[in-house]
Amino acid sequence: MMIARCARLLLGMLILLLIACGKDPRLDEGLKVFTANCKVCHAQGINGAPIVGNKKMWGPRAAQGHSVLVSHAISGYGLMPARGGNPSLSDEDISNVVLYMLSQLDN
Repeated sequence: MMIARCARLLLGMLILLLIACGKDPRLDEGLKVFTANCKVCHAQGINGAPIVGNKKMWGPRAAQGHSVLVSHAISGYGLMPARGGNPSLSDEDISNVVLYMLSQLDN
């Protein structure tokens, strides 16, 4: 159990390192999904959606980790509908857009 926890932590750190270096192509895909599907709410904070880049709003959420945020986005959470209201988004799309939004906390 401890080994699995450490492995998840190391994987998360690697993802964040790749994002910080700007070498993760998933960010470009995430930006496309964000622009087409998520920007309406996450750029303005509609219905309490955390605004992209707002560290105060994202801090507690980011602390939950990528996999939890992806799970919330896939299933829906609070006032956010499942898959942001677009059932055609794949799990990979959701993962990429969560990575993109988390990457904006460093900018």
